[in-house]
Amino acid sequence: MHNLQNIFKAHNFVLTNETTKGLEYKHQDTEDIIYLLPTKEINLVVSPLSFDMDLSQSDGKVHSTALKHFPKRLNGGKQPISFGYSFKFQTEEALSGFLLTLNN
Repeated sequence: MHNLQNIFKAHNFVLTNETTKGLEYKHQDTEDIIYLLPTKEINLVVSPLSFDMDLSQSDGKVHSTALKHFPKRLNGGKQPISFGYSFKFQTEEALSGFLLTLNN
């Protein structure tokens, strides 16, 4: 996990909040927020409102209370819940390459 933090730092993201449900990172220039969720794979979640990217390439929508800075929508419950788009990576190098594309 420490190595992942170094990757985020190298791409100009700083850790702004840490909970058991996820780590919140903010880009120092754009102030866009992304979340790293604790799963077996490297699971990064981005907001549908930030970054100019093709969200159809994601691994699907994720709903979680951990995504507190993301928009909300109904997902089968009575109350709206925050959601974002998940991108999963097998290696730290793949994560680093993805973060590089977010900076461009």
